[in-house]
Amino acid sequence: MSPTSTPVDSRGEQLAALRREVFTGRVAELRLLRDLMLHDRHGCFVVWLHGVAGVGKTALLQRFGDEAQQQDRTCRTVDMRSTEPTPEAFLAALEAQGSPDSTGLLLVDSGELLGPLEQWLRHVFLPGMPADALLVIASRTPPSVEWRADAQWWHALRSLHLPSMDDREAALMLRKREVAEADIPVVVRAAHGLPLALTLIADARARCAWPQERRPHWELRHSPDLVRELLRMLLREVPSLAQADALYVLALARITTEELVRHGLETSAAEARQLCAWLRGLSFVRSTAEGLIPHELVRDALLADLRWRGAEKYERLLGQLHQHLAHRLSQRTGDRWSNGADLAYVGRHNRVLRDAFDWRDAHRLVPRPARQEDLGTVLTGVEAEHGHQAALLAEQWWAHQPPAFTVFEDARREVVDWLVAPCLEAGEVGVPDDPVARAAMEHVTAWAPLRRSERLLLTRWSSGARGASPAAAFALTTLWATTPRLAVSWTAAVGESAPLVSVLALYGHQQADSVLDVDGRKVTPFVHDWRLVPFGRWSHTLRTRLLTDEPPAAPAPVAAVEPRMPWPDFADAVKQAYRSLRDTRRLAESALLDTRLVPPGSGATALREVLTETVARLRSSPGQQQLGTILDLTYVSGPRSQQAAASRAALSFSTYRRRLSTALTKAAELLRERELYGQHGE
Repeated sequence: MSPTSTPVDSRGEQLAALRREVFTGRVAELRLLRDLMLHDRHGCFVVWLHGVAGVGKTALLQRFGDEAQQQDRTCRTVDMRSTEPTPEAFLAALEAQGSPDSTGLLLVDSGELLGPLEQWLRHVFLPGMPADALLVIASRTPPSVEWRADAQWWHALRSLHLPSMDDREAALMLRKREVAEADIPVVVRAAHGLPLALTLIADARARCAWPQERRPHWELRHSPDLVRELLRMLLREVPSLAQADALYVLALARITTEELVRHGLETSAAEARQLCAWLRGLSFVRSTAEGLIPHELVRDALLADLRWRGAEKYERLLGQLHQHLAHRLSQRTGDRWSNGADLAYVGRHNRVLRDAFDWRDAHRLVPRPARQEDLGTVLTGVEAEHGHQAALLAEQWWAHQPPAFTVFEDARREVVDWLVAPCLEAGEVGVPDDPVARAAMEHVTAWAPLRRSERLLLTRWSSGARGASPAAAFALTTLWATTPRLAVSWTAAVGESAPLVSVLALYGHQQADSVLDVDGRKVTPFVHDWRLVPFGRWSHTLRTRLLTDEPPAAPAPVAAVEPRMPWPDFADAVKQAYRSLRDTRRLAESALLDTRLVPPGSGATALREVLTETVARLRSSPGQQQLGTILDLTYVSGPRSQQAAASRAALSFSTYRRRLSTALTKAAELLRERELYGQHGE
């Protein structure tokens, strides 16, 4: 290039311009950072920016650094992903960019990796910074308690949580990246406001080979490689076997507690406490008064991963959680509304329930009995969805039976959903002149009359009658389990194609003849006699329906392989192999030698090594040590008889036999994962 040529921008300047062009949102956060950089800070010179992985912390730091340089402020950046957490390495990273004394703005990325360096920053480095310098730390986790407990940092430190993008900002970001307009709603819904996920999902969807007319049906589970990448990004560390199972409970449950982990994983209270403490420390888990709640994208990715790894584990875990939640609800202990919502939520990935309701942020719905001040909101909603005559009738029901009204609040404590479900008894007087209530009582009287004190639950109106909110499923599940002396439920659905119709059919309720409502519209009733099928038996049957009505499993990635034996045959072969572990001749006849657990042409020695490695893995896994010990005593290094093994394990023989059966099943699961995904289940 000649001395007289016009200089061109550097690549760095071009990249910075591109970052500025596609950067979206974060208006309030940028305004705060600008004010702290350019104006009186009132003593604040440290900003701790925290949020879940992929929420855009690094992008915000880069944008702020670009603005600082435009204001002629010297900006330095230290990324803890590439810097050892020692004072020497930290100072070296700074000095490589120039004199630390000239730093006007210091940006520290991945602050969650500071570790022991955080104390050095607080006590040594920060007090020596120039008086006009500003430090911004981006971290997955909020500042530690030491920052908040020390009075000298109360004004010097500002903690700033970076939330997910709203749908409008997410759509704008995708348009700036020239994503096809038809793809934007699906990508926005799948990413749950995480900018990095928006980019990855848009790219995966663009590379999808499906025809355009099928693209709207794309879901995260259709891209297992993308799921793996998202989980790697969100978790950063490889969880242990027990931690992975706890993550699956977190994904399935509406709100996760130690009790739920203990029953869902069939582990001890101490182990459940340790696992919940680990979950609580993850950046994408929010701790509330009721329990732990993950980011919605994490839920989706974990469930897609669980179902991709095999139907057996998903079905068993879902079944255990559903059984425990149903039992807890039927015992009528604790908050019945919360328990009912928990039970309805855990089955949401059934095809019918997934299509009927929008489950995003469903954990934020808080049900409670309606109060007088809620009546106007409910009546307005009834009129909007069911007409003026229905609203007048609903007001009569309020005058007759206020407890029949249930409302749901969102995170802002505003009523967003409602349900009107009065209880009727034989010979009751003063009941509003309601054609649907009258038809319900006539039907029950002609079929199986209510006995004295028995009640009929009439679900008359609910919000979202044509779909969207799962509040109706939450409330109905609660009422069916906890209404005293409930004999029959009669649930009214408006329109034959309403989502509630398919949900009630899934729930096993029988459709009755249509009834004309007050405005002449047809109402489709669904009836269930709880005297014939009580709640416990009903929930057991529903559990089977939820499992058998699942859609096909997500396609496996290219690297995955198909098993050579069906699961029942494989599990039985594992049991037989352990029983033959000391008999080389019998072990050489094992069907497992024809699987990918051992190299082709291998013999009993290679298979014995795989089986003993699995025992060792169980013995080293938190919460699984006893199972591994039982296998070791029984088949590897212990005595020859099961009675002697039980004695060595300090267990009664009956308890030993149950634990041995569980241990063999667990070993078969580990071996299946090893067959499909390699030695470490990757």
